[in-house]
Amino acid sequence: MGFLKFLVWTGCAVGLGVFLASGEIDGRPPLEYVQREWKRHVQPTQVEKVKGELRDALDEAKDAVNRTTKQAASAPRERITNEDRAAIDRIIAQKK
Repeated sequence: MGFLKFLVWTGCAVGLGVFLASGEIDGRPPLEYVQREWKRHVQPTQVEKVKGELRDALDEAKDAVNRTTKQAASAPRERITNEDRAAIDRIIAQKK
């Protein structure tokens, strides 16, 4: 029974493919209509692709700026006095 279903569905698929490739609706094959609609609705145009890429790049740039400003603001600043520098210089001089 399963093999019979397989043969029927395969036959239907082959028949549909032959009709799409060779049949005519208003003087054009249905495959041409399908391709045209596919290009219009499924595959975005070049302008749409560029718009999407620009939006992505802009979002990434905003995220990068936010990350660096947040890290800079949250990180404590190092405050070394002249006395600390002198002490470090003395320790380095002793090691030499």
